[in-house]
Amino acid sequence: MAGVINFLPPSGEDPESDRITGYPHPREMLSLIGAESQEQEFLGAFNAGRLHHAFLLAGPQGVGKATFAWRAARFLLSGKEAGEVGLFGEPDPIKSMDIGAEERVTTLLAQNSHPDLYLLRRRYDPKTKKIKGETSVEDVRDAISLFSKTAAFGGWRVIIVDSVDDLNASGANALLKTIEEPPKRAVIFLVSHNPRALLPTIRSRCQLINFAPLGGVDLGKLLDGLNVPVEEHADLIARAEGSIGHALRLRGRGVIAFLGLVDQLLAQLPRLDHAMVEKIAESVRGVAEGADAFQDLLGAIELFLADQVKQAVRRGMPVSGLEKLAQVHARMQERAKTTESFNLDRRAFVYAIFDELSVLATGMRG
Repeated sequence: MAGVINFLPPSGEDPESDRITGYPHPREMLSLIGAESQEQEFLGAFNAGRLHHAFLLAGPQGVGKATFAWRAARFLLSGKEAGEVGLFGEPDPIKSMDIGAEERVTTLLAQNSHPDLYLLRRRYDPKTKKIKGETSVEDVRDAISLFSKTAAFGGWRVIIVDSVDDLNASGANALLKTIEEPPKRAVIFLVSHNPRALLPTIRSRCQLINFAPLGGVDLGKLLDGLNVPVEEHADLIARAEGSIGHALRLRGRGVIAFLGLVDQLLAQLPRLDHAMVEKIAESVRGVAEGADAFQDLLGAIELFLADQVKQAVRRGMPVSGLEKLAQVHARMQERAKTTESFNLDRRAFVYAIFDELSVLATGMRG
């Protein structure tokens, strides 16, 4: 199955929040696995001349939403038009968004240098050598200024927001105004890992395209095409929760061992092994690898809480008990967001969340 995935070599830009070291960025991925129905939905609207001006690409992180956005942008900016006359004089519907690696648009997008596309994302600050915690209103204004200009190549203009979840309140409102009054031949792709947290007015003005976790077969195809040794596939697929992004991060040095430590500590609750807590806290403190470990920790805790909910329902726990689980989950998400947005010490988060989980487990056991 090797070779089924087509991708370009890394472009070597500044650090990016969604780049996994050693693997292609979504804009460098030319193949799309596991989202065939989403592509046909988009092409159906394109061929009919009814393409919406804003698409909300919603689903778990690492399942192909950004790859879809870049693939659709590459297709639109390639200059293809709906209803082109086919061999027998009738409009010939376009059936694929494939654009070759040799095309100029492919090269420009891979280098993030196409004049008719703007990537709106959290910026890298060369002074602090960190990626900012949120996308500001100034960043949004820079992006939407693209729509005030004539298209350099006379075609579409595209903005990819990756992710819209990272916009602060002012930035979200600024983007909303453009979504409400879009110019002609302009499309916005909004990548969202948590669409329910978005402004309802943004959700209602976008065409929703849902992305589900990838199945084991599709994950296997991607891992194989990205040259991951086949002997690693089973363990990665079991832990990846349907996310190729998560599977690739798991290949990083020590990640499987780190998650094993987290799982062991969670399984021992309400008893806390403070040496283990300290070891986990030290693992998440770094700037780059620590950020990935922090996300892996959050994912492991979310799985733990989801399992606790299932067990509580089976035991017939009253609603009040389930509400406590939901409250812990909500507080964890809010603390994690604050920790990352303001570059706070992640170790403090680790100590606090495990203390709270210990108290929660004691109450549930009692």
